[in-house]
Amino acid sequence: MTKKRTFKMCWAGLTALALTLSAAPVRAAKTTYQDVDEGAWYAASVAFCQQHELMEGASSGSFEPDGLLTRGTLAEALYRLAGSPAPEGEEEAPFTDVGAEHPNVAAIRWAKASGVVSGYEDGSFGPEDPITREQIAALLWNDRGREEPGAAAPYTDRAEVSDWAAGAVEWAYGVRLMQGTPEGAFLPQSNTSRAQGAAVIMNYAQMYYGLRPGYQLPAPSPVAANGYRGEAYALDDRGYLSYSAGPFTRGVDVSAHQKEVDWRRVAATGMDFAMVRAGYRGYTSGGIVKDAWFDANMRGALANGLQVGVYFFSQALTPREAEEEARQLLEWIRDYPVTYPVVFDWEEQDKEGSRTQGTDGNTVTACALAFCKVIEDAGYLPMTYGSPRKVYSGGIQLEYLQDYPFWLAHYTKDTAPTSFRYNYQMWQYSSTGQVDGIEGNVDLNICLTSWTDWKNGGHAWWIGPV
Repeated sequence: MTKKRTFKMCWAGLTALALTLSAAPVRAAKTTYQDVDEGAWYAASVAFCQQHELMEGASSGSFEPDGLLTRGTLAEALYRLAGSPAPEGEEEAPFTDVGAEHPNVAAIRWAKASGVVSGYEDGSFGPEDPITREQIAALLWNDRGREEPGAAAPYTDRAEVSDWAAGAVEWAYGVRLMQGTPEGAFLPQSNTSRAQGAAVIMNYAQMYYGLRPGYQLPAPSPVAANGYRGEAYALDDRGYLSYSAGPFTRGVDVSAHQKEVDWRRVAATGMDFAMVRAGYRGYTSGGIVKDAWFDANMRGALANGLQVGVYFFSQALTPREAEEEARQLLEWIRDYPVTYPVVFDWEEQDKEGSRTQGTDGNTVTACALAFCKVIEDAGYLPMTYGSPRKVYSGGIQLEYLQDYPFWLAHYTKDTAPTSFRYNYQMWQYSSTGQVDGIEGNVDLNICLTSWTDWKNGGHAWWIGPV
């Protein structure tokens, strides 16, 4: 009898036959499994699943990473992520091949009752059957309430995706939960190894269940104090800040919030540079979106003689997501002469449904390091952005970010010199600035270093440790 598969999509990040994970600036946590090497690409995923009790070892002391992920194992992981709720119909056998003594019976009963799975046409579930990539996609999709699929997935083997899984595969691609092979194929009928399954489960848990890995950061460095002289700051009658004790430039940072900008008039005010938002990650969906006014702002600022830098409003939850943001940003800026820094701007959102709520400082810092490394490797100057509150509370841990300049956001009364005690190279001192050519309020900034000097190792304003 033909077995009809109807499943529910619930995890993330599968690549080709062997899941390829990008390197993160963290060391993988250790596991107790004798067959999981600490340096293996899947070690962090396996450790995560062990730590959160989402996957069991395949045998005593072993994980068997090359073994195949089964339908029962996946159902069990999803059940545990959901908090192991009491399912309905506890006295009933959910499927003909899942009796009361089966080790996954509670998970499978719950998965059936909640609509996660419906089994095969013959009334069986096949808990020991290997699970395919399109089945995983379908499981995830159902679990998310069959959200509307996004753009068509450009896989070379789209025609091989089963009809019942087509919407799931499109959705998984659109929300960046599943990837294809480097050659552009999805491989819908391919099985999934236990190592790949651990990576999928970890990614999904981080994205939708708020579970965070315990990132181990590199050795810290002493945090440098700033040596700026408070009395050297002065405001002119337009509210523009200057600094008499060293070189400085003035600039604005803009996004779609400012809508159309008359950059000729902005340049006439004496502004030297513009920091332009390139894009952002959705605080609920997790999708990456290009700023609607990015290209117009870049072209306008450059055409009128301003230096330009760019920033990305990050909602990354893992270093891998931060790397994804950085790579997308590089695609957007490759045709523009960016001379000011490329900035990682991570800000927790308190809005209902925000995916970043409760993110710890280690995670944010690991994401910042991952983003900056991709930007640096591409030949640009990376920078991190944050407020005194974010730094002092450990959200951005400067002791691990000493190789990169820092953009301080601190709005003081009457633009008095900031009391922020650590070094910074650029200061966003007002969010209510008025600049001819920009309608409404705009952020005002002063830059206190030469980026040419910084790139050449000058670090001119790096005074010393506190």
